[in-house]
Amino acid sequence: MLLLLAIAALGIGFVPILPKNFGWPYRLLVAPALGLFVFGELALLFSFFLGLFNGVIVALIVAGILALTIFVKFKPKNDFGEISPVFLAVTAVTTMLLAYIWLTQTLAATSVGLKTGGGGMYGDSALHAAYTSRLTTGEFPIQNPLFAGRILVYPFANDLLSSTLKIAGLNFNLAFSLPQILFLIGFLVLFYQICRKFTSDIGFVISLLILFLGWGVGVIFFLNEWGTQGGGFWQFLTKDYTDNAQYNLYFRNILTGLVLSERSFLPGLFLGLLMFSNFMEYFGPKDRKLLLINGLILGSLPFWHTHSFIFFSIVSAIFAVWSMRQNFKKAFVDFSSMGLVAVATMVPFLFLFFTNHQVSQFLHTSLGWQNGDENILVFWLKNTFLTIPLAILGFWFVKRDQKIFFIPAFVVFIIANLVIFQPWDWDNIKLLSWSFLFFVILTGFLLAKLAQKGLVAKVTAGVIILISIASGSLSLELQLKNRYVLYDNWDIDLANWAKSNTNTRDVFIVEPTPVNPISGLAGRLVYIGYPGHLWVHGIDYGKREQEVNQILAGNFSQIGNLEVPVKYIVIPVDKYNFEAPQQFKKVYQNQKYLVLLL
Repeated sequence: MLLLLAIAALGIGFVPILPKNFGWPYRLLVAPALGLFVFGELALLFSFFLGLFNGVIVALIVAGILALTIFVKFKPKNDFGEISPVFLAVTAVTTMLLAYIWLTQTLAATSVGLKTGGGGMYGDSALHAAYTSRLTTGEFPIQNPLFAGRILVYPFANDLLSSTLKIAGLNFNLAFSLPQILFLIGFLVLFYQICRKFTSDIGFVISLLILFLGWGVGVIFFLNEWGTQGGGFWQFLTKDYTDNAQYNLYFRNILTGLVLSERSFLPGLFLGLLMFSNFMEYFGPKDRKLLLINGLILGSLPFWHTHSFIFFSIVSAIFAVWSMRQNFKKAFVDFSSMGLVAVATMVPFLFLFFTNHQVSQFLHTSLGWQNGDENILVFWLKNTFLTIPLAILGFWFVKRDQKIFFIPAFVVFIIANLVIFQPWDWDNIKLLSWSFLFFVILTGFLLAKLAQKGLVAKVTAGVIILISIASGSLSLELQLKNRYVLYDNWDIDLANWAKSNTNTRDVFIVEPTPVNPISGLAGRLVYIGYPGHLWVHGIDYGKREQEVNQILAGNFSQIGNLEVPVKYIVIPVDKYNFEAPQQFKKVYQNQKYLVLLL
């Protein structure tokens, strides 16, 4: 905990890089997230040259020196100003609610094991537990713990933060949850400041409500089913109505689908809005320093959140072209400098990516996103209700000199309906969600403006808001309802044995299910993990899957011809129905697992 407090405190030294209009109360709220980002990025970069443990120590020292230097040299004015009561109330309620979910549904320790929430939190908690556990071994860059022998190419910076906190003594639950809470507060500050450039406090509240509790008209299908089948509300609510293939609903609520479960998404939101705030200020005095800071953030984003990197690469290009229309020479120099800084910062990621993947594994075209045979206009109306038409109308009414800030959102929305940036089409939601973040700002601006026109207008705006947030509210209620044991006590016992009795380089064959304690808790390498966690990251796992299926069925003929040498086989006791060769030694067994040493 002391390490986390120290890192968060370092963020105070970096608040001078925030836009000048930020009062001290807002700067102090953003500071912890800034500290996490700077320390995490430095730790990642130094680890490539010094190894993880030494890299973390050097990063802490360098971050401290940088924080002190920047604060002394660029100390902002002592403008304490006022802080909006509306913002404080909304931030307090939002933070307490999401903190409660993270602290009770993210590998929370109970008497029966580690529990997690349903939906995306179930699979993603296991995935990130594996990445974090592997990082705690000190290996860097790490092999993919779910595919031994292959370097992990993934935005794992937030997992690196959590692994550092675990090494410092925090348990999984706190190491995962506390950084997310700090990034959430930083995001809320930046989102509020950006909203207030275009609308009132009420507009901010409307925008945040729709962002966090949208999307779609799934509530209509829920009410129809409930009315037909009957029963209590809480008992009947057993499935999500923002991500429901039965009704061709795929644009999942951003809280339950991304913010709570995708550990890299929230840092991406924070860093992206920090870039956007700098862009907004740059369009005033044209201070190149703002773009150089953005270059550092953009170059860092591939290790924090890849889709945020894609979105803001497009944003940067559009803003560059726009600026060159006014002053070509200055804009060209400023944005070129930003680009050079970004490329230099992302060199480690580019090296890892291009030495382990091909771009063709990720990019492909599609006419529409997830709509199938359904008319694309009908699809988006069902999936997001009136958000798109209201955003278009809001764009029409927003001030002329402010329209440029929303053009990238519309451009990316079109691109994301034509180009898929990863093997799994659904993952484009992470890019589309950025467009809708700006769409809801326009929607909040429009509805707040409408609510000023009289009683009928207020009622109309209220009805639109209620319908817009109904389906997402159901999704959030479902999230609060469900909790599952991800790792039971037998899983934990097996992981503890593996950590104490095996080498970090040893490779295990395990049943390729979404959850296994060898990679998830012990940080050991498995020959092949859950295929769903491999395919979405462009890994060809077919050959290994066949080999493992044969071995776990009792056919050991290929055990000496595997792609990487295997030392242990972990077999569920209830599936051990064959005779192992005599040279295999039983080295561990509990009521759930048997471990064979080859």
